Amino acid sequence: MPTPIPAASVFAGRIGFDWLRRDGDGLLWVEARPAQGRSVLVSWQPGAEPVDLTAPGRSCSARVGYGGIPYAVGPAGEVWAVEGADQRVRCARGPRRGTAVTSTDGDVRWADLVATATHLYAVRETHHGPRADEVDNELVRIALDGSGRPAGEQVVLDAGHDFVAAPRVSPDGRRLAWITWDHPRMPWDGTDLWVADLVPEGIAGIAAPRHVAGGPEESVLEPTWTPDGDLFFHTDRSGFWNLHSLQRGRLVDTDHDMTPPPWHLGLRTVDCFPDGRLVCTWIADATEHLGVRHPDGRLEELATPYTRLGSPTVLGDRVAVVAAGPRHPAAVVLLDPSGGRVEELRREPVDVPSATSEPVALTYPTTGGDVAHAFYYAPPGPAGPAPLVVNAHGGPTSHVVPVLDLRREFWTSRGYGYLELNFRGSTGYGRRYRDALKGEWGVVDVDDAVAGALHLVERGLADPDRLVVRGLSGGGWLTLCALAFRDVFAAGASSNGVADAHKMAADTHKLESHYLDSLIGPLPQARATYDERSPITAADRIDAPLLLVQGALDEVVPADQAQMIADVLAARGVDHEHLVYPDEGHVFVRADNLAHALEAEAAFFARSLAFSPA
Repeated sequence: MPTPIPAASVFAGRIGFDWLRRDGDGLLWVEARPAQGRSVLVSWQPGAEPVDLTAPGRSCSARVGYGGIPYAVGPAGEVWAVEGADQRVRCARGPRRGTAVTSTDGDVRWADLVATATHLYAVRETHHGPRADEVDNELVRIALDGSGRPAGEQVVLDAGHDFVAAPRVSPDGRRLAWITWDHPRMPWDGTDLWVADLVPEGIAGIAAPRHVAGGPEESVLEPTWTPDGDLFFHTDRSGFWNLHSLQRGRLVDTDHDMTPPPWHLGLRTVDCFPDGRLVCTWIADATEHLGVRHPDGRLEELATPYTRLGSPTVLGDRVAVVAAGPRHPAAVVLLDPSGGRVEELRREPVDVPSATSEPVALTYPTTGGDVAHAFYYAPPGPAGPAPLVVNAHGGPTSHVVPVLDLRREFWTSRGYGYLELNFRGSTGYGRRYRDALKGEWGVVDVDDAVAGALHLVERGLADPDRLVVRGLSGGGWLTLCALAFRDVFAAGASSNGVADAHKMAADTHKLESHYLDSLIGPLPQARATYDERSPITAADRIDAPLLLVQGALDEVVPADQAQMIADVLAARGVDHEHLVYPDEGHVFVRADNLAHALEAEAAFFARSLAFSPA
């Protein structure tokens, strides 16, 4: 049995990589650094070490919704970035370095920037008050020097929709494409793709906007202009997000999603070679693949040791990608499509355990004659019934990928089995599986958690008396529902979990303010269902020990949700702990807080199960 991994080492060297883009002959990306409590814009050029463009003590991050790409690089190499603290857009590299083109008047946030020689195009989110209906999302053009307009002048190009995303300027600078959607839809339900002519010299901004794809029942994502002026996009009109061309129709015909759900603005899963080839990704059974689509329609997969492959970026004759695998920490890598050579430019500085748990993909029967999916990780040592941690991802419209995660190894190294759920409603399995949660949140996801745990019990891999369930956000909701409405799990841990669905619908941020219309039902018609499903209404039925972890600054699931559950458990004398972190929001970012919460959870489960970890 290996030595248990300390919680501090789980987060000590952790780095998250995202928003990879080409920068002339080099690359730009953003690194999330929990040890520093900030995100940093990083530049790499061939033959040189990566350098930070974000000043020490500052952060580069966008706070529109769940965030998005917080920078853009212009044609002359000038870089514009969003400052994390005040959300102002400043020049991060170039002659105007340090110059701000937006003010700090009011609560205004920016994301999904695109830079031309004369303008910035971006999503602007303006908060007029604390409620979701006091927030405006608009597509805006910002004038730069040389535009013929006063520098910093802002022109609204689209303010007629609840949400805007993905402004993309054509290579000739004459057209703009962007995406919109409106409540109660989420972007994976239905979006609209627009194209308009740019009028850069006037104050109108655009002319002749045309709807070119999408609708209430069709999710169109990620518009991408090609060098010859064609417009690519992903659409799920076939039941799977597949790559289409505005001029040529469907480019890839596969029963796999080619993009994940757009929780963040700026998602990119396809890029173009100058010779007409495309590099793209697809998701098969929640594992990501990378390939080249040739002009003759042939899709050639690139063999890699990775199972997560994000932001593919053409760089000369090679492809840069953010990658990770079951035994490979996250890294920014360069791949040679012809020779297969892999070069890591920057790697997460973590020590890979000598004996990592291997993912086993499971498809198991669940309620309604359906099946659900998960990945199982066995603890080291002889096979046999072991305590089992069932982990539910957030979202719930999301999915987990089988990559190295020291948080999971933390549990398996202590003798726990670990089941990562991709319950019904998860992405990566097509629209039918994704839509299976509609109207059934708090029912079929919990069914799948119970069925997954009992499936491993039946196989002799899990101890039926030592099953625990945990999750963040939507996974916290599943945890609370499982303890309130089922009698299978011996303990649970909810992090920033939803306890009162009706209260969440009223209090959460704008992006998710109508999310529950599809997951449970529209209000006020479905109020009774909200009450029936919410764990708070059945908190007097929670008898299993429960750990509640909460960020005090959470705008998605406000802290009073956990407090309500804690109050009921305290009044009934139920074993519980309630940890509130005053400097954290919905997703914790500080390494010390992350480590403290994980250690507390391990101690809580060990005590609740009367289990002495390895």
